[in-house]
Order: sequence, then structure tokens, then C-alpha cells
Amino acid sequence: MTARPPVVIDASVAIARLLDEPEAPEIVRALARWVAEGRRLVVPAHFWLEVLNRIRRVPETTGERMIAAVHRLNSFDLETVEAAPPMFLQIIDRIERHRLTPYDAAYLVLAENVGGQLATLDRTLAAAAGSRAITFGDDRRPHDAPAVYEHDVTWPNYKEASAYLAKLRADALARRSRTSPAGEPMP
Repeated sequence: MTARPPVVIDASVAIARLLDEPEAPEIVRALARWVAEGRRLVVPAHFWLEVLNRIRRVPETTGERMIAAVHRLNSFDLETVEAAPPMFLQIIDRIERHRLTPYDAAYLVLAENVGGQLATLDRTLAAAAGSRAITFGDDRRPHDAPAVYEHDVTWPNYKEASAYLAKLRADALARRSRTSPAGEPMP
């Protein structure tokens, strides 16, 4: 049996679920299906702050409601991934290519890096994700993959970009050499 690709969940999906927005029933069914299929559900570290920021803006929200929201989301065993410096270059690239916020670009880069799909209600992010996008709601539209360089990309013009990339690659190789074949750190 082939493993199903992971699903990166953006904050818009989690918030719609928590606040019982119109897409919530469809999201609940999708989450249940993904869990039943044994798919990894992955979020970047800033996901939790985005969710808390939106929940706290609901009138009369208390710390109790915020912790309940986090607990409810944790019941799906979401895997949290920290952004590391090598991802920053990819994020910067997606910001320029697709005119995304750094936060949205991080969701897209994470989905690309884990070979997964991206569940979102954000139409701009869905368009940038192309065939990786999973969207919800009645106004669902097909998304064409954007042109590879829809917008000018300037980050390679940074005069120290090449040296920085070389350092990141060397650091990644050094980390790999310090890990066992099972992925465990070596002493």
C-alpha cells in the first residue's frame, strides 16, 4: 500500500473549524478522512500563533477558550515543523514569485518540502500551491499552476547569496553525517 502524502494545514482551515464557519462541516469530514488514512498532518510553528491571534479577537474570549482551542487542534496530532535557515531562502523565493506573505509562503514551502498537499481557504495561497492545494467551500475553483517566475525574483542578486547558500549546504551535510541511518543523532 502506498503511503498517502502528508497534508499541511494552514491557519485559515483550523480557524474555520474552531469558529464553526460555513466550511467547518467539510473540513471536519476531511480531517476525519485524513486521520483514518494515516496521513501526517503538518503545520509550521507559526500556525499556533496565527490561530491564537484570531481566537483572541473573538468577543469575550478568555484564556480558557484559547487553551481549549489549542487542545482541540492537538487532538489531531498535528506535527509542528520549525522553519530553519535553508527554508528561509525558499520562503523568500515564494514571497517574490507569488506575492505571498512570509507566513503563507512558509505553508507552501513546508508542503513542497514534505511532498504534501496544502489545505487552505486562502485563494491566493491556493493559486500559488497549484495542484497541491486542497480547498473548501462552495466557491471552489480550479487553480492553474502559476508561471514559474510570474514576478521578478531579486534575492539571487544579493552579492553574498552564493556564499550563504554554500554555508547552508555544508551545514546540512554536516548534520546528515552526524545522524544514524535510522535518523537518530549520533553521539
